[in-house]
Amino acid sequence: MRLIDSSCAIGYKTVNYEVVNHENFLVREKVKQARDAGELLAELDFCGIDGAVVSHQTMADVDPDYGNRFVMEEVAKAPDRLYPTWTILPPVTEAQYAPERLFPAMKASGVKMLRAYPERNRYMLSRVGMGELLGEIEAARIPLYLSPSEGWPMIYEVLKEYPNLTVILYNYGLWSHSRFTFPLFRAYGNVYIESGDMQTAGEIKEICGKFGSERILFGSDFPSNAIGGPLAALLGSGIGREELANIASLNLERLWSEVKL
Repeated sequence: MRLIDSSCAIGYKTVNYEVVNHENFLVREKVKQARDAGELLAELDFCGIDGAVVSHQTMADVDPDYGNRFVMEEVAKAPDRLYPTWTILPPVTEAQYAPERLFPAMKASGVKMLRAYPERNRYMLSRVGMGELLGEIEAARIPLYLSPSEGWPMIYEVLKEYPNLTVILYNYGLWSHSRFTFPLFRAYGNVYIESGDMQTAGEIKEICGKFGSERILFGSDFPSNAIGGPLAALLGSGIGREELANIASLNLERLWSEVKL
């Protein structure tokens, strides 16, 4: 069974400082991080992971343009195991993110997945704010990573406007998320969840039973989580071999095959 971690970050200054978590508690996290591709590959090898979808911390902490270039430098060190994502901005202010420029650049660089940090980058993820890009992302079936650390209302609103948008939820907190996520699974067929924060007994099995194993992607959100925890939660989830294979990598590979660039 092939294992691909669907959400890892390369780069320092990620979490080793005080942060306000999803429940508005101030916490100080100290975790191991990967300075570069080599250190991330060592973590993947230690856990028996074949590959990973990666971002670079500078995509969020510094500047999307800078981070998008930097992640490609790291992915180039192991293109058969590391798969890049890019961060988007509104084309009305940054013309290089217009679909007619962004999509060819993605195709040339082998990028099939995107991320958005609207609150951090100060824009509205909406039809008014960037409809010319969101509509094309939806039509091209490009998966868009969204975290409710920037608010659940943002996710609910963008899906109301773009109901066929392919969204991967991640970094949603270790406490139960079902009252937020289950309505989204029920309403929108292209909403998926990365399993990194899903470390409570029974969560993976419950989602498989209610909505199917096709809605979950194995992932750790490393370095917010060490990779071993989410991996143990998946392997010990008590689901069947076919469901396990779907979550481990088949669902992710199916999403890649559906992207039209």
